[in-house]
Amino acid sequence: MKNTVLLPLILSTAIAGTGLAMAQAPAAPATPSAVMGFGQVTEALQRQGYRDIHEVERESDKLYEVKAYTANGDRVELYVDARSGEVLKTEIKRPRKRGHQ
Repeated sequence: MKNTVLLPLILSTAIAGTGLAMAQAPAAPATPSAVMGFGQVTEALQRQGYRDIHEVERESDKLYEVKAYTANGDRVELYVDARSGEVLKTEIKRPRKRGHQ
């Protein structure tokens, strides 16, 4: 009779203790943001005012190199964060001729 009463008591204590330990376990570190696809990068740049976006090249899991035009018509080469779509660097390749549209 002692074994019959004692076994359920031990099991319920073990199960409750496991649940408590799991609830108190530290959270897993957040996973890094996913790399944006070519279409997502293009859309992000369009929202920032760039147009005629072409030659989108993924340089690494952190960087895209993109050729595009600014709203002013300057041809630029952009270095874009592959996770956020933020333009990290802009190189003007050919300024728009002022006075011409």
